[in-house]
Amino acid sequence: MLLTRISAHATARHLDPQMPGLLAAALTELGLSEPIPDTVRHALVQPHWRYRLVYRATTVILECGTVHREHAESGTVDLEPLVRASRLACDDISRVHRMRGTIPFDRRHRINAVRAHAHRVVNRVQWAETSLDAEPAANLRAYARRWLTISDRYMVGRIGALLDDVEWSVPRRT
Repeated sequence: MLLTRISAHATARHLDPQMPGLLAAALTELGLSEPIPDTVRHALVQPHWRYRLVYRATTVILECGTVHREHAESGTVDLEPLVRASRLACDDISRVHRMRGTIPFDRRHRINAVRAHAHRVVNRVQWAETSLDAEPAANLRAYARRWLTISDRYMVGRIGALLDDVEWSVPRRT
């Protein structure tokens, strides 16, 4: 847990003070005219160790904007930085039950359900990454929106419902 806090503080220190503006510009460039949710804006203005998933999701969205810009200018796409940023964010999704700190340790059944949901969300995100290989221009908008939804739901505290298209899991009883 201490290592998570230290690396999150390092991530927070490297945040650009203009990050909300950069995120809004990337969303506009991708054609997502919706405003940044207030919860996400709060995480970008008030860096804290438990908001690391939001920082990483923001990095993924900024990389989506960069890929979209490169594809519009030259027609070629380099997905490696986007995939690298997405892998880091997926690692944080796998730890969401610990990072957010909303589930008591004595509620093991709830932790198991959230972990199962987190694994389904990671699988869904990885499946969406494969669609970027086929048609990046058409799928970047949906991919960025998915990450914006994940970060907004995480900030609201809905760690068991990070995405709508992933079913809620019921833990198996042993």
